Amino acid sequence: MSEVWIIDACRTPRGIGKIGKGALADVHPHHLGSTVLRALAKRNNLTTADVDDVIWGTSAQGGPQAGDIWRMSALDAGFDVRSSGVTLDRFCGSGLTAVSFAAHSIMAGMEDLVVAGGTEKMSDRNRMAGRLPTMDQGNIQLRERHPQTHQGLCADTIVTLEGIDRYAVDQLALLSQQRAESAQATVTSIRAWSVFTA
Repeated sequence: MSEVWIIDACRTPRGIGKIGKGALADVHPHHLGSTVLRALAKRNNLTTADVDDVIWGTSAQGGPQAGDIWRMSALDAGFDVRSSGVTLDRFCGSGLTAVSFAAHSIMAGMEDLVVAGGTEKMSDRNRMAGRLPTMDQGNIQLRERHPQTHQGLCADTIVTLEGIDRYAVDQLALLSQQRAESAQATVTSIRAWSVFTA
C-alpha cells in the first residue's frame, strides 16, 4: 500500500460575501479555483501533466458552479488537458470527502499525484440555479420518510442532543489549528531539506 503525503495547502481567496458589495462577489468561481491551482503548481514546480486528478467538493453545483467546476478551474489555471478533474457533493463534508478520495486513490496505487479540496462561492446569486432550497429537492415521499433540515440547525440539534458544550467545540477547533500548524511546519522543513540536499 502506498503512503500518502500532503505536500502543500492553499486557500481560495476570501472576501465579503454580499452580492454587489464584496471585492470578489463578481469574480467567476472558475477564476477563484484556478487561482488556487496556479499557486499550488507554481509553489511546487508541478508539471501539471503529472497531476492524475483534481478532486474537489462543491455543494451548490448550480449556475456558474455547475458543469464540473474543478475540471473547468484546472483548465482555466492552465493545467495540462491530461490532468483530469471531478467535482463531488457531500454537502458541508464535500472538501473532506474529496481529500479522503484522493488519499484512497493513492493508497490503492491507482494514482500518484492528486490535488484535492473544496470550495463554495456563497456570494454568487446564481449558485443555486436549477436547485430547490430544500435538501430533498422536492421529493415529498422522501421528505415524509426522512425529514431533513438546514445543516446549521442540524449541527445545533446534534450538540444539544449529545450535550456538547461550546468549550469542547472550541478545544477541538484549537487542536485542529495546532495540527494544521504542525503539518505546515513539517512540509516547510521537508521543502527546506529537499532544497538543501538537491
